[in-house]
Amino acid sequence: MLTRTSLSGQFDEVDVLQLPDYLFVTHCFERYGLNRGIYNTIDEWLYRFGVRDIVQRREAVLAFLASLQPPDRTKGTYLKFGKGGLTKQLFDFMTKPKLVV
Repeated sequence: MLTRTSLSGQFDEVDVLQLPDYLFVTHCFERYGLNRGIYNTIDEWLYRFGVRDIVQRREAVLAFLASLQPPDRTKGTYLKFGKGGLTKQLFDFMTKPKLVV
């Protein structure tokens, strides 16, 4: 049973991918400043893009969020996207080649 209100540092990446939807969104909010509305938009966009498997979609959500900002986000700051900015960044993230180091 989960009794803590904060999820930060409580789960490893595999556990996070298996959380119920509400707790996964809470994790994204606490770690990246992502609100529920933007999460829903990202999730639906990835689904329509062809990422049908929920675990793969959640991996893509986390990778996308990590690509936007460093994990040491200041508490109280939230992700903001201008008009059309979110879908453009999602498209770029999913279609542009990634550097492999």
